[in-house]
Amino acid sequence: MTTLSWFSAINSHNKQLALEHFVPADRGMMEWSFWGPPFTHLHCSLTSGNASNADVYCTFATINDPAVGMSNESFWSVSLRRVHAGPWLIDNYGQG
Repeated sequence: MTTLSWFSAINSHNKQLALEHFVPADRGMMEWSFWGPPFTHLHCSLTSGNASNADVYCTFATINDPAVGMSNESFWSVSLRRVHAGPWLIDNYGQG
């Protein structure tokens, strides 16, 4: 699953691999200045989807690290897009 692979890339501080999980136009969302603590106890589930769009809800152990812009966060919603038979790529994520 794309989202789990993306979180794994983040946890291993592999920025190039993390960027490859995004549609090219939205790779700027990965321009983090700090990596912060790893995501642990990660669980992701599909909340909606069709042949070209999907929404995934991911929960993780609460992260409270204002230095990376995360204050008591324990979930992210991730939107993915697929063009033709290509891979699923992230086009948005965050709280909400």
